[in-house]
Amino acid sequence: MMTISLEALGTKWQIEILQTGLNSQAIENATTDFLQEFENRYSRFKADSWLSQLNRERVFHDPQPEFIELLNESLRFYAETNSTFNIAIGKKMNESGYDATYSFTSKPAQSVEIAGLANMLAVSSDKITLRDGSLDLGGIGKGFAIDKLADMYKEKCNLHSFVINGGGDIYATHDNGRPISITLAHPTNSTLSIGTVELKNQGFASSSPWVRSWSDKKTGKLCNHLHTNNQVTAYVVAPTATEADVWATTFCVEPTVKAPAEVASVLLAGTAIINASSLFQVHTKRT
Repeated sequence: MMTISLEALGTKWQIEILQTGLNSQAIENATTDFLQEFENRYSRFKADSWLSQLNRERVFHDPQPEFIELLNESLRFYAETNSTFNIAIGKKMNESGYDATYSFTSKPAQSVEIAGLANMLAVSSDKITLRDGSLDLGGIGKGFAIDKLADMYKEKCNLHSFVINGGGDIYATHDNGRPISITLAHPTNSTLSIGTVELKNQGFASSSPWVRSWSDKKTGKLCNHLHTNNQVTAYVVAPTATEADVWATTFCVEPTVKAPAEVASVLLAGTAIINASSLFQVHTKRT
C-alpha cells in the first residue's frame, strides 16, 4: 500500500494505492506529472492554458482529443440538466471577484448574464469556436481529471485497487474486492459526519455554497462559487467522478433537476434532508 499527497488544481489530493509490490516513485512521478499537465491545459487562471487561449482568441485550432471530449461532455451535461449545468460562467466568476488573484472584490459590471452554452460553443475535430462569453471548468474539470488519472492507473500502471481523492471528489475501485467506505462531511463543520457511503468502481462528489464562499471586500455581500442563493448541499455517487462532479454542482443550483437512475444523492437544505437515496447511510433523520 502507498499514499500520495500533493496539491494540484487548487486543492489537496490524497491518493491511496491498496496494493503491494509497487514501484512507488514511478507511480508518484506519473501522478504529479499528469495533474500538473492537466492544470496547465485547463486552468482559467493560467494565461497560456488551452482554456485561456480559447477564452481569449475565440478559436482553438487542431485541439487534442481530450480537450474535445471534455467540452463535448460539458455540452452533453448542459443538455441533460436542462441548461442548469453551464461552463459558460467564467466571466461571471471574474466579475464576482473569484478571479486569478482571488481578489474577492466585485467588478463594476456585476450584472453579467450567463450565456447559453449550446449557442456559443461549437466543437469539431479540427477546431473549437467560442462565439461569446468565457468558460470555466470548475464544475466538471476535477471529476474529469480524476477519471483520466484512474484510466492511467489501470492501463499504464496495472493498478486495480485504489482511491483517488481530489479535494473531496473521489473515484474508488475496491479494497481486494470489498467496497470502500467514505465519510460524508457535515456541510458547515468538516469535523462532523452526517453519514457514510460505500463505493465500488464508482465516483463521488459533494458540493455546497458554503465550501467556497466569501464576503465581497467592497460591498460585504456574501458570495459563493456556485452563484446561487439556494442553501443546498449535495452528495452524489455516480458511475464516474465526472458525472458525480457535474450532478453535485447541478443539484446545488437546482435540486429539482431529474438525474439518471444510476446517479444516487443526498440533498440537504441547510442541515435538513430533502432527498436521500438508499445507497447512503445517513445519521440525521429526515425532517
